[in-house]
Amino acid sequence: MTTIVKTTELRDSYARVSSQVRGGKSVVIITKRGRPDLGLVDIDYLEDLLEARDPEFQTSLRQAAQEKTYSLEEVFSHLD
Repeated sequence: MTTIVKTTELRDSYARVSSQVRGGKSVVIITKRGRPDLGLVDIDYLEDLLEARDPEFQTSLRQAAQEKTYSLEEVFSHLD
């Protein structure tokens, strides 16, 4: 979910605005003089976004998709 907040509103109600973002994937767009200026996101979501853009991470995803997969039965069959 994306919310738009004015800079003055953010200054007056940071606790409320930050609670909207914290722990999720919500984005708050902060406007200055009526124009988008900054984005506010949860730190874990930001790390996920940065990781997804990492070329090494993308390569590892492609490699993992080509590897053999195992069913639950195959993984746990030796426990019987």
